[in-house]
Amino acid sequence: MILRNFDIFEKFPNGSIAWRTCVFGRYEAERKLHELTEHSNNEFVAIDIQSGDRLSIGVHQRSRQANEKAANA
Repeated sequence: MILRNFDIFEKFPNGSIAWRTCVFGRYEAERKLHELTEHSNNEFVAIDIQSGDRLSIGVHQRSRQANEKAANA
């Protein structure tokens, strides 16, 4: 298994985008996306620049996750 590089970007309500960090591997990319969304209301996107694969998480996904957590408690 090859660990791919994911660049993580933050998408702001005004349409601008800012690069935040680079991580290695899909698991780390997903973990970092969740970590970043805990501290911001903006959407975050992880992109493997070589393949074009995208992972994203935003406000709607966070709300669903919080509801699922509350239902399971």
